[in-house]
Amino acid sequence: MRPETTRHSAAPRRMRRLVVAEGVWAVGVGRVVAAMTALGLLARLLRYAQGLPFWSDECFLASNFISRGFLDLAGPLDNGQVAPLAFLWVERAAVLALGFSEWSLRLFPLLCGLAATVLFAATARRAVSGSAWAAAVAVFAVSVHPIRHAAEVKPYAGDALAALLLLTPALGWLGRRDGARRLWLLLALLPPCLAFSNPSAFVAGGVLIGLAGPVWRTGRAKERGALACCGLMLAGLVLTLHVGLGASQTAGAMEGLRRYWSSGFPPLVEPWKLPGWLLNAATGSVFAYPGGGARGASAATFAACVLGAVAMVRRGRGAMVVALAAPLGLNLLAAAIRRYPFGPEARLAQYAAPAICILAGAGIGAILEAVGRPRLRRSLIVAGLAGAVACAAVPQIDSWRRPYRMPHDREAREFARAFWPGLAAGAEVACAHLDFGLERPGTWQGRRAWYLCNQAVWSPARRRGGPRLNRVADDRPLRCVLFDEGPADPEVSAWLARMRSDYRLRSVREIPVPATLGDPPRTLTETWRVFEFAPSEGEDAAL
Repeated sequence: MRPETTRHSAAPRRMRRLVVAEGVWAVGVGRVVAAMTALGLLARLLRYAQGLPFWSDECFLASNFISRGFLDLAGPLDNGQVAPLAFLWVERAAVLALGFSEWSLRLFPLLCGLAATVLFAATARRAVSGSAWAAAVAVFAVSVHPIRHAAEVKPYAGDALAALLLLTPALGWLGRRDGARRLWLLLALLPPCLAFSNPSAFVAGGVLIGLAGPVWRTGRAKERGALACCGLMLAGLVLTLHVGLGASQTAGAMEGLRRYWSSGFPPLVEPWKLPGWLLNAATGSVFAYPGGGARGASAATFAACVLGAVAMVRRGRGAMVVALAAPLGLNLLAAAIRRYPFGPEARLAQYAAPAICILAGAGIGAILEAVGRPRLRRSLIVAGLAGAVACAAVPQIDSWRRPYRMPHDREAREFARAFWPGLAAGAEVACAHLDFGLERPGTWQGRRAWYLCNQAVWSPARRRGGPRLNRVADDRPLRCVLFDEGPADPEVSAWLARMRSDYRLRSVREIPVPATLGDPPRTLTETWRVFEFAPSEGEDAAL
């Protein structure tokens, strides 16, 4: 055989080997994505299955679902809480259908977390591919905050899902630019997403900014018209949900929230501090994926996001980078006018979790591509996958060993679990706050929120809807519980006077209940009082 024939026949063989290698790698990436998605689903289910006691923030919001109706939830909430109305209504419906419990109230966040985990793989595929896709899915699947918030009575898991629902058609159009269908889908998704998630307004505004230039450059009227409708819809929803309905909910809470969020607002009155503030925010909790935290603990993720953004721009996907990053810019503007914080806690920025994980995945993919030695690249991939599994497993193991956020969470549940059923033996049980008007709607309840929520879960009388006053008799007294207030309080004194007009007070029992709060923990004592009433003499004679 002539040398020329050998050279020409070797080239096709090399090409065939490259094609086969790429096919094998594509299959491997698909398997990694499927495995990481399954791991993310498992981690969220395990977190939910642990049945952790309500912690403070959950109690502060969940206490609003005990006695409020659907219309009442549109007004100011107890404990300075702010949440989207659609989320509040779903949680109230869960209480009516399934009862008030840790399981029922966390069910909707769990479903949001599971749906987001599955949807993320499809959404990320529109922006990145290959090892970058696998890395992005792995980071999102095992990140601490999306897992944790998928099993909490808060709207944060819905924020991540709403962001993904808005990003999916936007990134799909930017990848294909194949007509107005995806833009009309984006229009249809805007109302439910903004109804279930307040910060999804940042995502909606960001994707419209990312779409604006490419849509205009198409010169096609259908796409321009669809995007214009999206902009009008977004403006109308913001005015209706945030300026209109949201104003009544936030009226009494905003000043307190501003104080609580103060570290998340840029120091505009001290501009020399602004660079340091921005650096702390960019390397802090907002970018804590798969882990991280404040004071620079998330610097590696931020660096990966920057590298990923550069890599995507070089591949001609600059508009996607704008759509992914612009929501954070809008959040910064909102922080500048002190409407929504930027940086202090990852839970407040779950709307940004999908975009951050996609950009970080692109950065990790760029690093792997830059590694020229195949063996080293494979070792890095294996180490990364092992690290992802550890990120998913370690927090779950830790929460199994320490199944509560704060000691008082466990103390409050364990005491209520024994106290309320025991109190109900041979008696009708009532709560002075819920059943006799000592509750003050729209106020700050503090530790009473734990008391109310755990009562709603563990009190047989509360699960029935309240005490059956027509069954009160000498041999079946009414036992009424007062939480951490005394007869010297004017409202309590007035309540006792009203009760004595209908019942005879037989006894008062004080129960000291220890509570461990704060960091470092400190112990204080709550005083629970049980007032035992029997029918008045006149009622006995009538009977």
